[in-house]
Amino acid sequence: KTSAPGNAATERAAKRAKDIDTAANRVAILNFGPPSSWHGEIESTVGIEISSYAWREAVKLLDKDKVNVVVVRINSGGGAMSEIEPFHRTFQDIYKRKYRTVAWIESAISAAAMSPYPIEEIYFMPNGSFGACTGWYGGLKNVEGIELQHYLMLLEDASKMAGRAPCIMRAMQIQEPLSVSINSETGEVTWFQDTTGDTLLNPPTQIFTFTANDALKYKFAKGIAANKEELAQKMGLREVVWAGDEAARFIDDNMRQADKTDKQWQVAYREFELYAGLAEQAQDRTDRGKFVGKALTALRQVESMFRVNPNYGLRYGITKDWFQEREDYLKKLLRD
Repeated sequence: KTSAPGNAATERAAKRAKDIDTAANRVAILNFGPPSSWHGEIESTVGIEISSYAWREAVKLLDKDKVNVVVVRINSGGGAMSEIEPFHRTFQDIYKRKYRTVAWIESAISAAAMSPYPIEEIYFMPNGSFGACTGWYGGLKNVEGIELQHYLMLLEDASKMAGRAPCIMRAMQIQEPLSVSINSETGEVTWFQDTTGDTLLNPPTQIFTFTANDALKYKFAKGIAANKEELAQKMGLREVVWAGDEAARFIDDNMRQADKTDKQWQVAYREFELYAGLAEQAQDRTDRGKFVGKALTALRQVESMFRVNPNYGLRYGITKDWFQEREDYLKKLLRD
């Protein structure tokens, strides 16, 4: 059983919001994943298109434009679990200290929901959803054992940063019941990691996902807004200057470039697999040497991109040792 936290984190967020609203609000909206208005132009993978490094670099541009409110507009199906902790540090130690930082949810799944979880102030779009937050390795292997315990603890810490009951996120990560009660007199929300609350939100055998309406009803979200003007109203901003254009372009351009590189990776990887397969099958030594040469060229292209961002290898379960193993095997083919 956990009451909705009226703790220091929530109080600091309220004070920061009040202080900021005493003057003109210079509000930047940054895309954590491509909005649906991009019509699938690029992918939305945390760790590839969505990079904690890019978000840290954007701070200089936000400060240059004297931004004091940052809206993290989220639309992503998740991605690299390894990016969750860097994003926690980015939002907790940098953004929340410098700006009134809010999340605005279109769709946040898995790592895309877990990465911005330290942000206290959350708003939803009308059809927005948050969760589920199960974790996967490359090749869609479920995170379990010690690794699972690590992420459960990591998100418990993030819940405390945001002043939320830890049982909410836990029910999004693993099959745990989640129920809730609202005090009819005070409006206080109490969460339960069992079925004893007045309303059962998640049965013991399911993984929880928040809808916009439930998020608002149970005070997980501060409001629902369909556009930026509605969002400003829900946030209580009286005077707004939409700012941070350079930072927003930087984030968007970084996503597009990362997506382009990821597609180049996939082409080079397929070429490697094609020529490596042909080399294995070739009976003629001359043909085998030709195919090995092309496979090695493709392998080195893949490796050069991997050095820039190891997350490009996520969907294939590739580690840095894989490259040397593949190269040794190809050279062995030449000797056989």
